[in-house]
Amino acid sequence: MARERKTIKVIIPDASPLLTLARVGRLDVFRHFVVTIQIVDVVREEALRAANDVTGNVRKWFDALPNNVEIVDTTVGLGLQARRARGEDPSTGQLGEIAVDEHATGLARQGNPTMIPLVLFEDPDVLELRIARLKNAHLLNTAAMLIGLADAGVEPEARQILKSINETRKSPMLPVDRPTKTKKIESEWVEGATRPKP
Repeated sequence: MARERKTIKVIIPDASPLLTLARVGRLDVFRHFVVTIQIVDVVREEALRAANDVTGNVRKWFDALPNNVEIVDTTVGLGLQARRARGEDPSTGQLGEIAVDEHATGLARQGNPTMIPLVLFEDPDVLELRIARLKNAHLLNTAAMLIGLADAGVEPEARQILKSINETRKSPMLPVDRPTKTKKIESEWVEGATRPKP
């Protein structure tokens, strides 16, 4: 029996892809996705910290309000905001991982068989989170995303972007692309990207 192909929703459970692309000034590659890109509220907070967003490019990107980006509110994030409103300055510590697990629990409860969560990550610790263990999750890191965009002819500069990223690292980022493959479903993440309009 042929596998069905389903729609995807990009989920960024880790600030690293945002920070990596921001450092080389290429957060614009996310414009190629025509599907929703979900970022958990605490992950957004981590990405916007001045110590992390050294170029200021992440803040500029969020301020531009990309229309396909959705910030997912969590009880963890709301609690963090409430503490800050009281004048406290709590460390986010492991709050990002807890908030992402909360979002994953919500997705698991929805049980939407027509949606593949495309988990875009860099930190290998993400692979231990519930979001990466969702039944239909497709795992993709930044290197594999850029190679895929290049191979599909979507972003002609994608390989140069990856080269620029690797020039700033001690060791090159190797691609990780683990599609969903069950008896009925096969995920194709490039279907969620489009060629730039002329």
